[in-house]
Amino acid sequence: MKKIIIFLFLTIFLSANEIKEIDLSKVKWEYRFGDSPFENNLPLWTIEKDNQNSWKEIKFPSNPPNRNNQTNVWFRVKLPDNLPTNPHLYIVSIDLITQVYYENKQIYHFGEFDKEGKGEYIGWPWHLIPLYVDSAGKYLYFRIYSNYEDIGLWGEIIIASKSDILEKMLNYDIPKIIVGSISLFVSILFLLTFLSKFKRIELLILGLLFLTQGLNVFCSAKIIELYLYFPLLNQYLLAIAFFFFPVGMALFMDKVINQKTPFDIIKRIWQFHLIYLLVAIIGSLLGIFTLPSTYECFDIVYNFVTLPILTIFMIYFFFKGDKETKIITFSFFIISLYWLYSSLIAAGFVPWEEYPSDIAVFICLLLLSYSIVNKLNYTKELEEAKEELMILSSTDYLTKLKNRKEIDSTLQMYESFYKRYKDDFSIILLDLDDFKKVNDKFGHLVGDKVLIKISEILTTFTRQTDTVGRWGGEEFIIICPKTNLDDTAKLAENLREKISQHKFEKVGYKTASFGVSSFKENDTITDFILRADNAMYLAKSKGKNRVEKES
Repeated sequence: MKKIIIFLFLTIFLSANEIKEIDLSKVKWEYRFGDSPFENNLPLWTIEKDNQNSWKEIKFPSNPPNRNNQTNVWFRVKLPDNLPTNPHLYIVSIDLITQVYYENKQIYHFGEFDKEGKGEYIGWPWHLIPLYVDSAGKYLYFRIYSNYEDIGLWGEIIIASKSDILEKMLNYDIPKIIVGSISLFVSILFLLTFLSKFKRIELLILGLLFLTQGLNVFCSAKIIELYLYFPLLNQYLLAIAFFFFPVGMALFMDKVINQKTPFDIIKRIWQFHLIYLLVAIIGSLLGIFTLPSTYECFDIVYNFVTLPILTIFMIYFFFKGDKETKIITFSFFIISLYWLYSSLIAAGFVPWEEYPSDIAVFICLLLLSYSIVNKLNYTKELEEAKEELMILSSTDYLTKLKNRKEIDSTLQMYESFYKRYKDDFSIILLDLDDFKKVNDKFGHLVGDKVLIKISEILTTFTRQTDTVGRWGGEEFIIICPKTNLDDTAKLAENLREKISQHKFEKVGYKTASFGVSSFKENDTITDFILRADNAMYLAKSKGKNRVEKES
């Protein structure tokens, strides 16, 4: 029992005193410009003892003073005397390529150095460097080359066990992966909606914004690099997302917010940044300049020209615009503050930290989506109202059949078809027999119900290609395309039979008289209808409830 108690006590004591994480940015760092000479592939600066005064102290291993266009620098740091279990060194980023030495042994490299100590840019990944178990209290050396404005390490520099580092990374990156995935999914929905109609340009812009910013958030999730390690491709995707944001922001403001600006400055901004994006990506791919150098120019233009101008107009539009405009400008204002904050971090004015870029981007895009959905709903209501008005203007209010105006248009259309293609078409005119007696005896409401039921019978027992309309009063017309006189007469006979066999509520049985005619060469619509009308009255004169063809 005593042994168990002692074991538990020691376990608790040791775990409480175990070092979990060391912030290496807080210890003493030193730097030395230039590149070390090598002997037998060993850098002499890691083993020489005579030139210790050549090393100068620096608060953080980045951008030493008085650089004077130097592209090579060495940093060194003495590791603490106590290290965590399974120690690994985690560095957020290094500008641009590096070799890491423990004493005089190379333990890590990113990029390849040539004989002159230079190398090509291959991305900005994070770095996880395993340390020797016996490296406590010893020096680590960093050989670095950079032709970028920054040279050295950037961001967090910690020593912890590999599992702790990955767990910490995962905790930061899970929200990014979720937000990035949702943004990419929403971008697909917006883009597919745009492609289905090619009408709403704001859907295209919003889809591209969601796509690029979703890629920005998703690709910035460091844990992704464990499974998809393509640092240069990743950096190009991030660059496209980075450079596209002012394009999308200004383009959205230009196309969606209907406010005039002096010299069309909002339009000029998105045009300039779109050209810059294309030149930056294509030029760096062709090797005309390096991708990092494009960030330097972009930061100057965006932070000192584009962002101030857009912010001024955002504030102006916010106070002058409608509800949707206020939402749009407010969302851009949020993301602009985030971009300003990230720029201050990059410039070193604000201490580095993991900040919730995913949340800022997601809130901005959600607000933009809300404004667009509102606008689309309003537009949809207008379109539905317009469609309803068009239906009302072409439909008989009582029977819901085509009205006289729509029937005239349909007859003219089939007349054109006949003259061009010689397509037969015919009409049926029918008039309810003794319908006046129904209104006189039962009233107009009952008469209306009869007319409605007649329209239902006609639409039920005609073809989908036939057009059924109310010609006036108790008269109806049916246009039958690609149908000759005899076939149309058979259809009329079938309709006559269906009407005569139907028992109407209160009224009982009713009949109708039918006249049929077919369009002829050199015919006019007036002559065509007149022949059908004469045939219908012939049917009435012969006793009603019958079908007569034109003579």
